[in-house]
Amino acid sequence: MLNRQSLRMSSQGISVRRSARLRSVSTTIIDSRVRSLSPEPARLPRAKAPKRKASARAPPSQSNSNENAESSDPNEDGPSRKKTRKSRVVQEPTYIIPDVETKETQFRGRLGYACLNTVLRNKKPASEAIFCSRTCRLDSIKKNGMDWVKDLGRKNVEDLLTIIQWNEDNNIRFFRISSEMFPFASHAVHGYSLDYCAPELAKAGALANKYGHRLTVHPGQYTQLGSPKPAVVEAAVRDLAYHCQMLELMGLGPESVMIIHGGGVYGDKPTTIERLKKSIKDLPDNIRSRLVLENDEMCYNAEDLLPICEDLDIPLVFDYHHHNIYPSSISIVEIIQRANTIWARRGIKPKQHLSEPRPGAVTVMERRAHADRCESLPEELPVDMDLMIEAKDKEQAVLHLYRMYNLQPVIHASLRPPASKPSTQTKGRKANKRARIVTEEVEIEAASEDSCVA
Repeated sequence: MLNRQSLRMSSQGISVRRSARLRSVSTTIIDSRVRSLSPEPARLPRAKAPKRKASARAPPSQSNSNENAESSDPNEDGPSRKKTRKSRVVQEPTYIIPDVETKETQFRGRLGYACLNTVLRNKKPASEAIFCSRTCRLDSIKKNGMDWVKDLGRKNVEDLLTIIQWNEDNNIRFFRISSEMFPFASHAVHGYSLDYCAPELAKAGALANKYGHRLTVHPGQYTQLGSPKPAVVEAAVRDLAYHCQMLELMGLGPESVMIIHGGGVYGDKPTTIERLKKSIKDLPDNIRSRLVLENDEMCYNAEDLLPICEDLDIPLVFDYHHHNIYPSSISIVEIIQRANTIWARRGIKPKQHLSEPRPGAVTVMERRAHADRCESLPEELPVDMDLMIEAKDKEQAVLHLYRMYNLQPVIHASLRPPASKPSTQTKGRKANKRARIVTEEVEIEAASEDSCVA
């Protein structure tokens, strides 16, 4: 009995376990079918952890930077020692300086160049470059403030000291100061006085006076005293006042003149000349005493300006290159004689400008662009006067003439070779379209080629 009962119970237990296993298997099969039929949920992209700068939180010993580090043995025990980065030494390349054709001249005056010294400007690394034309945009003034702008001017004056000394070392004693020495100093809204930089300017002027250097300035083409727009004339007067204050704070004498052109003709040359004369008469005495006029190649030749200069006792700077493009009916000899009479009456040493068109130049616009260097001095050049060489190679153009005419000793290390294949193209081509600028929210229209020549 017991055996049968136990057998029955065991068989029932087996059947129960079998049914449970079957239910489990069936449930697994159903679940797998349901999962296979159900769409798989979309996986969200894993957010990337922000990169951490090693230098921001890592201790110095774990930093990847090797700046200002000391050299160490990697097998040495103990904390790693920083490695020192050696300053890069830029060696001056060896230049091959070609010989020049020797020529004769009676000229014994000073030769000068304008605004920039290519040897000092191209020093490497760039942080050691020396130049006087650091400038900025109006947006930079709003962003960085006026103190930042004034620091640019202070640095320009500091570099001017270096340029003056370089010029003296290389027997160049005539130089034109950049009009960008003090950015936006004559601006209607953001303009400022140069009194803050008076000590630095006085130091530069004292060095120039010590060596007997002549420093001049040449305000830009938008200094239009003959404009029919009063706002344009007011802007021109402010620009002249800025240049004049700079020369005065440097302690420079009357030979440090301010050169401007006649400007545009505005469709009526005689009327414009009368406006120009009135604007000059109305200038403050300190500005007028430094003002000189220069003939240009498009609007006013020397013959146009001489009557104005003789009437107002304003010296004339004669430009040979401009005369060749827009000549006068009177001879160069007569122009120089009449111009020098005014210079002598004012007690100021005469100055002239010399440049040449680029090789291959044919059209007027091509001929206007200055060549890298000048290859000859004019036959009409007086024996004793100052000649500004307006050439792209700046001080190299002066040294080139020194060698050619044996005018001054030349330091060979200061020489640079000329361009191997000069062309009519320059980095700063003069456009034949009407140039436009906005000053004091007034649009100033510079005279175009068509409207200039009467």
